[in-house]
Amino acid sequence: MTGKEWSKLCKEHGVVIIDANYKNMTHEDAIKFFDLLKTAMDHAFARKYDLETGQYEDYALPEGATYYEDDMNKKIACCECGKEITYGASYTSRIIQDKTGFGYAVCKECYYKNDMKVIVEEEL
Repeated sequence: MTGKEWSKLCKEHGVVIIDANYKNMTHEDAIKFFDLLKTAMDHAFARKYDLETGQYEDYALPEGATYYEDDMNKKIACCECGKEITYGASYTSRIIQDKTGFGYAVCKECYYKNDMKVIVEEEL
């Protein structure tokens, strides 16, 4: 992703860039700062797998999207369309994943429309 693309994505999603005084930072402070940024990026962005090309691309998650919750009744956002759903009624996405490959929670409609597209088409 280029700097221009990054800036555009941040503006589209209301992301504020953290400015740090790196000149007066200790090595330990710098490590903590970069760990914080890495954690924020891991939670804000996922990967989307293109079933046709077999390639991943960066994907900005809707606010409230998750891949794990302790409370099955918790209201979350579908990782694809952003619609509010109950975590216990969600499906695990095959195409929208975290950096380790674990799928985010997706609603039934998006799951069959996108994740299972190839399988549903084969059955028809």
